[in-house]
Amino acid sequence: MDTHGVPPVQEPYGPVDQEVWRHLYRQQAELVPAAAPPLYLEGLALLGLPTDHVPDLGQVNERLSAVSGWTCVAVDGLVKGPEFFDMLLHRRFPVTSRMRAPEELRFARLPDLFHDLFGHGPYLAHARTADLYQEFGRIGVRCAGRPEDFALLQGILWSTLETGLIRMPGGLRALGGAILSSADEIRQCLDPACPVEPFDPEVVRFATYDILRLQSRYFAVEDLEEIESALADLDALVTDGGRS
Repeated sequence: MDTHGVPPVQEPYGPVDQEVWRHLYRQQAELVPAAAPPLYLEGLALLGLPTDHVPDLGQVNERLSAVSGWTCVAVDGLVKGPEFFDMLLHRRFPVTSRMRAPEELRFARLPDLFHDLFGHGPYLAHARTADLYQEFGRIGVRCAGRPEDFALLQGILWSTLETGLIRMPGGLRALGGAILSSADEIRQCLDPACPVEPFDPEVVRFATYDILRLQSRYFAVEDLEEIESALADLDALVTDGGRS
C-alpha cells in the first residue's frame, strides 16, 4: 500500500452506502452545533462535505489542499504505528475506504469513511488544528524506536483528538473525531452524569482504552495549548535523550 504517492482510486459506493452517508450526515449535523467547539464547526464549513452523497476524495482533496495543504489518502484498513505519524508529518491523512453498515448508524466499531472525513476532516481544514495534527506527526517520527515515548504520544492523541473533550465558557464540548462522528458517543460523553477527568499526560500514559466500544473514560483539556504543551514536553524529553 503506497500511502505517500498518488491516493488510490476510491472504491465505488452503492445505494446502501449513499443512504448511510445521507443518514449519518443529517444525524450528526443536528448534534454537532451544540456539541463541538467552534473551530470544528468552522473547519466543517471550510471542508464543505456533501450532505446527500458519499464524497469523492479527489474533490475533497482539492478543497482541503487549497485551505490547509492537507491531502486525504484512501486506505483499506487502519494505518498504525510510525507509518501513521509519518503520513501526518507530510500532511497526509489516511481515510478508510469502507462505509459502515446500516446497523452501525449510531456507533461504528471501527473507523470508516464517515468517521475519518466528518470526524477529523474539519480539523484538517482549520489552520490551527491542521498544524497540530502535523505536529503529532513530527513528534511521532522522532519517537519511533522509543517504545515508552511512543506509547505516551499515542495516549495523548487518543485522549484528545480521538476521544477527548474540551472545556468552553458554556461547558464541555466534544473535541475528538471519534466522538463527533458518533451519535451515541456524543450523548454519552456530554451527559452530566458521565465522569470526566482533567487531561494529564502522566495519567493517559497508563490509561487503557478499547477502540471497539464506547469509551468508559474521558479526559478534558482546558484549551488546545494544553495539548501543544504536552507535545512540547515530550519533544524536549526526546531531545534530552530520554528518561533518567
